Amino acid sequence: MIECKNISKAFGDKPVLKDVSGIFEKGKPNLIIGASGTGKSVLLKCIVGLVKPDEGQVFYDKRDFYGGDRDTRVEIRREIGML
Repeated sequence: MIECKNISKAFGDKPVLKDVSGIFEKGKPNLIIGASGTGKSVLLKCIVGLVKPDEGQVFYDKRDFYGGDRDTRVEIRREIGML
């Protein structure tokens, strides 16, 4: 399970995500939908660690991706992929 809590991200003075939360359960269809330019790709990049959120947390099976140490992030990255 992946859980996002209060993810916020801005680029310069342009806010892209503000307090986005959600739970993505293993084995179930999970969707991120929205109009063009609403931050779907930025959220996905925050979830997989390509972009660090300004605020918020991402948990993989209750392991804190950004709040954990480097070894925890490396371990989690071995379990994820993105197409």
